[in-house]
Amino acid sequence: FSTPFVPEAGLLAAVGSLKAIPCMIVQGRYDMVCPIVSAHELHVAWPQAMYRIIPDAGHSAWEPGTLAALVEATDRFARTQTFGD
Repeated sequence: FSTPFVPEAGLLAAVGSLKAIPCMIVQGRYDMVCPIVSAHELHVAWPQAMYRIIPDAGHSAWEPGTLAALVEATDRFARTQTFGD
């Protein structure tokens, strides 16, 4: 997508073309900008994606739990080319 804002349901509509791409969805439980229901719906549509809820985080990638999950996912992908076990 070429803009930071995707039309409503835009990602869900395109998820079929993404299913072969490794993905880790990292979602802050208290994210008020991108509510958790959005991440849940994306995971339901893209069950191949790994899904991690950060229980004490909101929207910021700099919150300790979110940052740790993103670094862990990135390191895992660098080592294995996957986010799975």
